[in-house]
Amino acid sequence: MPDASTGAVNDQLIDLVRDRLGVEVPSSDTDLVADGLIDSLALVTLIVGIEDTFGCRLPLDDFDIERFRSVDAMAAFLAEVGVTG
Repeated sequence: MPDASTGAVNDQLIDLVRDRLGVEVPSSDTDLVADGLIDSLALVTLIVGIEDTFGCRLPLDDFDIERFRSVDAMAAFLAEVGVTG
């Protein structure tokens, strides 16, 4: 079960996807890429939105789309790089 900070980050990410991309996220584990909800251009917009929202710069030297497939994956990646809600 996610802790409170993970839940808050997930909520912020769901809001971000909706507000920036106009995409409703069915659930935090929905594969947004495989389900055709986001494409590569939307992904770039999403990354910029994450950086703006969380006041960070994401380390994308070794970019891995797997980290952005779902809200859960994005939240885990943010936690891994030390970004909290």
